[in-house]
Amino acid sequence: MGKKLIELKGITKRYDDEPVVDSIDLYINENEFITLLGPSGCGKTTTLRMIGGFEKPDEGQIILNGVVVNDIPPYERPINTVFQRYALFPHLNVFENIAFGLRNQKIAKEEIVSRVEAALKLVSLPNFAQRKVALLSGGQQQRIAIARAIVNRPKILLLDEPLAALDLKLRQNMQYELKEMQRKLGITFIYVTHDQEEALTMSDTIVVMNKGKIQQIGTPTGIYNEPKNRFVANFIGETNIIQGYYVHQNLVSFMGVEFECVDTHFADGEKVDVVIRPEDLDIIEPEGAKLAGIVSSSVFKGVHFELCVIINEKEFVVHTYENRPVGAKVGLKVDAYEIHLMKVEQSEY
Repeated sequence: MGKKLIELKGITKRYDDEPVVDSIDLYINENEFITLLGPSGCGKTTTLRMIGGFEKPDEGQIILNGVVVNDIPPYERPINTVFQRYALFPHLNVFENIAFGLRNQKIAKEEIVSRVEAALKLVSLPNFAQRKVALLSGGQQQRIAIARAIVNRPKILLLDEPLAALDLKLRQNMQYELKEMQRKLGITFIYVTHDQEEALTMSDTIVVMNKGKIQQIGTPTGIYNEPKNRFVANFIGETNIIQGYYVHQNLVSFMGVEFECVDTHFADGEKVDVVIRPEDLDIIEPEGAKLAGIVSSSVFKGVHFELCVIINEKEFVVHTYENRPVGAKVGLKVDAYEIHLMKVEQSEY
């Protein structure tokens, strides 16, 4: 990872006196693919727009390469943006759409041709220069919008849910292509999405946001395997959260049973939230199992079956390759390293 490129210090943005971004601190490195992830209204797009200069923070500083840029307009920042609605010029062909920013910079014609051709090759549309924008598919328009942004060689590329309008298969393909593009270009990508799969697939770093605040910052595996609170655990993938207490080092109790665990940063007797992902629960015979219950539903998800198992009125979601019929009695097993413990938020009890 490169050196620190962008720093947000105490950034707050209000609309009608309500904070939509609430005193956040964040730094972004050179050549990093960082994703702002969260539900609608969490403040992620507003944060992106402040980095781009389209909104001004009410409080705090946006620092770019050591310089405070709060009052610098978007066109003077080394940043380009790819919007959700691509914003291509319908009266211009593909070549002229991509070349638009270069012509405004009075760059020589030969270099414009060279850079546009290189950008089209990078987005895998080398023979599309003379196409009309109206004749392009959604996926092709999205690639042209990216080509138009990268042709200006920005240090930073902002992407505001650029895949939202694409169908599932194309969206998945573009996730891999965007990550590969970012690696080749060496540009810092700041990506906004509410789609957890996109964030987990593409990002070096994920910033999970909710209600204007940052909930957790980490790698995709760190965020998924070690969520810091209930919001992150529930928002990133499916999960089972059970109330329990920390017996002593490497031992936790939940559902009236004690289990070995690997988390150690808790006091003896402390209440905890126990997080177990559905794929980390194994179906075993009920005889002798620490946890046993009844299958209440079974749904085939294409790769696995999703079972709901009721144990003492508590529902456990289990992902398994072997189906069990509704009404069957099953046991559940979980290994110590698959149990993650979280501090209990005060409002829970």
